[in-house]
Order: sequence, then structure tokens, then C-alpha cells
Amino acid sequence: MSVKSLTTSVSHLAVKRILGPFWKRRRWLDKTQWLSADELADLQFKLLKRVIHYAERNVPYYQCLMQHYGFSSEDIRSPGDIHLFPILTKKDVMEVGDDMISREFSKKLLHCAHTGGTTGMPLCVYRNFASIGDEHAFVRRQWDWAQVRFGDRCAYLRGGIIKNADAPQRRFYRYDPILKELHLSSYHLTPETIPVYIQAIEKYGVVALAGYPSAISCFARACLARKASLPMKAVLTSSEALTAPMSEEISRAFACPVYDFYGSAERVCYIFTCRHGCRHIQPEYGYTELIPVDGPGAGRCRVVATGFWNKAMPLIRYDTGDVVVKSNRLCACGRAFPVIEEVTGREGDVIRTPSGEEFGVTIMIHLLYVVCGAANVLETQFIQDALDHITVEYVPDTAFSADAFAAAQARFIRHLPSDIRVDFKRVRAVQRTSSGKIRPVLNLLPTATPERVPCLEAV
Repeated sequence: MSVKSLTTSVSHLAVKRILGPFWKRRRWLDKTQWLSADELADLQFKLLKRVIHYAERNVPYYQCLMQHYGFSSEDIRSPGDIHLFPILTKKDVMEVGDDMISREFSKKLLHCAHTGGTTGMPLCVYRNFASIGDEHAFVRRQWDWAQVRFGDRCAYLRGGIIKNADAPQRRFYRYDPILKELHLSSYHLTPETIPVYIQAIEKYGVVALAGYPSAISCFARACLARKASLPMKAVLTSSEALTAPMSEEISRAFACPVYDFYGSAERVCYIFTCRHGCRHIQPEYGYTELIPVDGPGAGRCRVVATGFWNKAMPLIRYDTGDVVVKSNRLCACGRAFPVIEEVTGREGDVIRTPSGEEFGVTIMIHLLYVVCGAANVLETQFIQDALDHITVEYVPDTAFSADAFAAAQARFIRHLPSDIRVDFKRVRAVQRTSSGKIRPVLNLLPTATPERVPCLEAV
């Protein structure tokens, strides 16, 4: 492990667990998860009032908005009064710009995290130092529910680039002995790398696997085809929709439960899975409104939420763009948390290549915008019309630079497999669904349904 990597690992550990409020918040969460429904409602309203009062005093956008609509934080006397605020969209946040950032912090000292871009464009969300520790405490609750403990070695199959695409020899994984994390590259999940991944998981004694459902299910199918035995304590999936066939396949491959958790870089709503398989909204994390999509009483609902813990950029009544199916049942785990049947709003098509690689929505957006640095592009859609060809349609904004985007295009193509051709097409607007949403990945091939497509057969 290099000195630079060691320094980075120690820094991450310090920020997440040592220097911030992590342990204090963790002890608090251990207690609050067993509160009654009435006690949780009282706690949630207290936290809601606190974030509204803070935004009124420190965030220029909310100061102007509340003055415009003629109300103040003192007018929020019950949770229902949150409707005095209009629903906030990602487009609104991007247009407002720095007026969404609290005056309490210097922008230079804040951390910028990008959203996954599942609505076609990523958003930079600023976070203050203390919120990182709070966030990590909430994340650890899901790992606790999955019975994965501190010190357990975990593997991550997500969108990180392990080695620069220009390097003559690519290494497809990296192990961090400080954090005890094995990082696998989902960009290069091929028959060639599958045995390497299996050996690495065995070598480092990995007991839990986390990452994108599309990548993990692909890896699971390959393990089953090879009859590779990789028993785990748990598999944790996030960032994309997990279908029932995918969950069953993953569970069989790794002989363990699958815990699907929902969250977002905007930090407004968390939904965790308990050991009974129920998905629970985390009421201490934010105030979540489930707005029926198909009329009153319908099960499908938009997720509109207010986060409690990120002071740098508080978001009130933020429309996540996601859809869930709600439930009124109680869970046998004994927690009074609301139950969600499923999260449906993040499921998308997958790009496939002749060599058998698969790229989901999250990874394609992350690669183009974050890894390759595409800037000043308002909308993007990846369209696959042949097994060896995709077209990237994009909508530039007024500050768009053709030269800068050409450089990002070149990097993007280098990171993708050589057996797929890529064309870029400038358009006035990308295609929408009948409800007006963007499908960031549009696979036009007849074999586009994930659960019917064989992936990475044993060779």
C-alpha cells in the first residue's frame, strides 16, 4: 500500500469516525430505533422545526422564499405546515446555485458530492464536516441490521476506477488494510476478471459484499455458473432498483440475505432493510412525504423529503425523482418505522457489450460526468441500438465548451470496452417518457430485460 493511499485511508477513518459526531450519533440511534410511534413523531417534528429555523437564519434562498410567501419558521406548528414550502426540484437547486449554501460555512471548506445522475444530470451537493460523521452513523445502522460488524472485511463492487484507463496493464482490484475494504472495478466485470475477483475475495477473507444491484447480480450469475462457493454474512445493494429475481440470484450465489438500502447524495431520505426483509424509512434522518402518483389511496408514491443533518446545504421538500410502493403493515422487528414494499424509481436499462460486460445507469452517469469530467451539459441519454454501438445524446448549456467536452469524450471512450463503438450527438432535448421523465439509459435491443439475459457465462 502506497504512502498516499495509507494517508487517504487514515484521513477517511478520522473524518468518518474519530473527529466528528459519529460515536455520539451512533449511541443515540441505538436508542431511538426502539421509540414508539408517538415518540418518533415528536422527535421528528422537533428535528424538522430545527432545520427550518436554521435555513431561515442562514440560507439566502430560504430567506427570500419565506419572505416571498409571507411565512416564517414560527408558522410551522405541525408537520402538515411543511406544505407552506413549495416542492423543490433538482433543476431549482441547480438554478439557485450558491444561494442554497449556508452562510455559516466557507464554500472552500465544504465537500462537494455528486448525485448519481439517474435523472440524466448529476448535482453537486455541498456537505459540512460534522454532517459526514452523522451520515456515517446512519449508514452503520444498515450494516448493523445486516449483522456486519466493525473489523469485518468487506468488498465493494461499484463505479470506482481502480487503474487509469491509459495504463498499459490494468489491475482490477485494490485492498485497503486500514479500512479492511476490497474495492473491485465494476467497469471491467468480464469473464477475464471474474476468476481474479473470486480469488481476491477468498484471499482477503471477505464476509460482506456491497455495490450496485446490476453489477452484483451479474457477478452472482458468473459465480453460480462456475460453481464458485463464496458464502457471505450479507450482501448490501444500493443506487439502483433491486428486482426480486436479482435478489434471489444474489442470495443463492453468496448463501446469505440481501439487504437493499435506499439513499441519495442529497441526504434527505434513507430506507433500510431489516433482518425480516422489510424496508423501513428512517424517521430520524429526514421528514419523508409519500405523495401518491396515481391518485389518493394508490400504492405508488413520489418521495419528497426534508433532510435533518446537512447544515451546509439543507434541502426542504426536495423531490428526489424516485417512486416507492408504500405499505401499511407492521414489521416483526418491533420498530415503529414506516414500511415500504419496494423502491421502483431507480430501475433502468443496462448497456451490454459483445464481450458480456454490463453497465447500469449509475455507472454510466458517474463515468461521463465525474470520472471523465464532462461539464456544462444539462441532459444526457445513453442509447444502445446495437450490441456493439451506443449513441450518447447530450444537451449543452450556455457555458458549454466544445473543446473541453471533446476531451471528456475521448476519456469516456477509453474507459469503455474496445468492442463497443460510441457516437456523441448534440440534441435540443433528450427523449422523455409519457410522464415527462428522462430514461438515462435506453436499451433498444430485444434482450434488454436484465433477468432474462445470461451474463458472464463460465468459460
